[in-house]
Amino acid sequence: MTSAPILVALLRRKAFFALTAILCFGAVVALTLSLPQQYDATVTLFVGEAKSGDESLAVDTNVGEQLSRTFSTLAAQPGVADAVRARINPPPSRSELFARMTFTPVERTQLLQMTARGSTPQEAATIANRYAETFAERVADDFVRGDAPTRVTVAEPAVVPTSASAPNVPLYLGFGLALALLLAAGAALLRDRLDDRLHVGLDDLAVLGHPVLARIPEFNARGTDDPTAADAFRLLRANIDFSSDIRPRVVGVTSAAPLDGKSTVAAQLAIAAAASGERVVLVEADLRRPGIRNGALAQGWEPGELGLTHYLWGSADMESVLAQHPLMQTLWVLWAGAPVPNPTRLLGSERLDELLEELRVQFDRVIVDTSPISVGADASIVLARLDGTLFVVNAERTSRSGAHAGIAQLETSRATLLGVVVNRDEHVGGRNYGYYAKAAAAAPKEDAPAMPDGVRREAPRRRLLR
Repeated sequence: MTSAPILVALLRRKAFFALTAILCFGAVVALTLSLPQQYDATVTLFVGEAKSGDESLAVDTNVGEQLSRTFSTLAAQPGVADAVRARINPPPSRSELFARMTFTPVERTQLLQMTARGSTPQEAATIANRYAETFAERVADDFVRGDAPTRVTVAEPAVVPTSASAPNVPLYLGFGLALALLLAAGAALLRDRLDDRLHVGLDDLAVLGHPVLARIPEFNARGTDDPTAADAFRLLRANIDFSSDIRPRVVGVTSAAPLDGKSTVAAQLAIAAAASGERVVLVEADLRRPGIRNGALAQGWEPGELGLTHYLWGSADMESVLAQHPLMQTLWVLWAGAPVPNPTRLLGSERLDELLEELRVQFDRVIVDTSPISVGADASIVLARLDGTLFVVNAERTSRSGAHAGIAQLETSRATLLGVVVNRDEHVGGRNYGYYAKAAAAAPKEDAPAMPDGVRREAPRRRLLR
């Protein structure tokens, strides 16, 4: 993965990245502050008195450096540690004492430094001084007996430290911040990799190889005067006509899965086409879960008792099942009708072909709302007979695998896919766009919900097609 996709993924998961980084860094801060404080005290010893009566003779620098290294090793012997333990109250164990001590010869000098670590400043200074004094006395005894080449004296005793040496809070927090950012980036990339949702960017002109015909913003599907949404559906209507050399007149609408918004798209597309002066019929061919009746188009309008299933059964003719919209004189709806146990068999009958041909003659545009392509064979059977198909994807919930499977099924059924409609696209902002905001502010206020441009308000009524 190159840097560009990584950056895009992190930007897409910026909220998750920020939350993870904050939680990780917070854990580092809490852990750092919970660590017990440790104090270091250092005593300096001088190695350099030769055995020559009472006079102090200088020792060659190189020899002195070698002696300081030798004595640093001798200081870490168990016998010295046991002698020091006897002078500390309470006495630590030998291993604990060695864990607290550090012996360091100073480069190119005759100095040896002993550093002791304690849980309190006084404890650190006490252990360091006791260790240095004990070691110097043992070396002095060996020197008197002739077992040591020189004396070791305390040049600078340890003083009580004024600040803790551990934990190193700035270092820990700096390292913790870097680690938190790395962990957050890794978690965000993993989450993005495991997320199967179909992400459609603002610059994406196609989805899985098929053109994006329209981007629909999130709006109130039960009745809205959102000008951006209305404009998006007008653009969709125009792009449908541009999508093919021969203008598609009978268009189906489907989706990868339920709740992607296909019924809303079908209904709003029908409203936009009717508002432009076209004679439009909207066919509710989703016999398993009809959804048009739940949207704005059916507000205040009860679906008729007769519908598509009655026509396909042969118990009603086309004039009986078509219902004219009470407020839009150029829009008719063919409701789903009574539920049936086997809609696939009914939709596969020749009566559906006869109905579509008759509707093609009577209307300028026929919009067919089918069931999701993943639910049975209903949609495949219907869409194969139409001029074209719109594939609706929900920008918030449609999975990439589901969309890929849906498009593959459309290709298998030989349906003509005109393009993709991205529903609930977060990149499309309606209320915040200046042009629409100014237009909305200048428009007169009305209590009734606004209908699309060109729709004449009349008293509710129903009339069959003549």
